[in-house]
Formats: sequence, C-alpha cells, structure tokens
Amino acid sequence: MSKPDDLPLYLAVYKLTKYLYLLVKNFPKSYKYTLGQNILELAWETLDYTILANSLPNKQKPEFIRQASISFDKLKIRLRLAHEIQIISDRKQAFLMEKNEEIGKMLAGWLKWAEKA
Repeated sequence: MSKPDDLPLYLAVYKLTKYLYLLVKNFPKSYKYTLGQNILELAWETLDYTILANSLPNKQKPEFIRQASISFDKLKIRLRLAHEIQIISDRKQAFLMEKNEEIGKMLAGWLKWAEKA
C-alpha cells in the first residue's frame, strides 16, 4: 500500500478539490449551498474512494476504483451544468476540463491495471 501523498491520482484529485473550494466560494448564494455543495461532496467522495481503493488488496481495488470513477463522472456533469448556467467562466471551465481529462485518464488506467491484477 502506498501512502496517498505518493499517488499522482490522489494528488490530482486533492488539488482539484482544493481548487473547487475556491471556485464554489464565489458562487452566487442561490447556488452555493445547492449545486456548489453537491460539487464539493462529489469531489470528496472521489477522493475518499481513491484513498480506500489504494488501501485494499489488488483483487478488491476494481470495485472502489469504479466507484471513484462514477463519483467523478457525476462531478464533471455538475461542473458542466455550472458552466452552462454561467456560474463558471469559460477560462475556469477550460482549466477544469484539462484537469478532468487528466484525472479521468488516471482512473481509467488504474482500473485497467487493477482488473488484470
């Protein structure tokens, strides 16, 4: 078992979560405690499943990597909605899309590896 700080996926999701806190802080009040809170909860859920999967034996990892991936997919949909209703600027959305692609590739690669193990 690796320490979470040694995992690129953990670090990427952690940094995204930290960025999302700064982003949601500036949401209009009418969205901050609904959509914004849901975005933060899904970011934490993704991070929690990543940590959990990392701590398990290889044969048990795929289930929790899939859960992390599902949570992450839900997060991406909420972020896209926030952009479409103009809470998130185009510039910030471009940054988020870049990070989302990076994290998505890491999750897919880890799942592929775990299913073979």
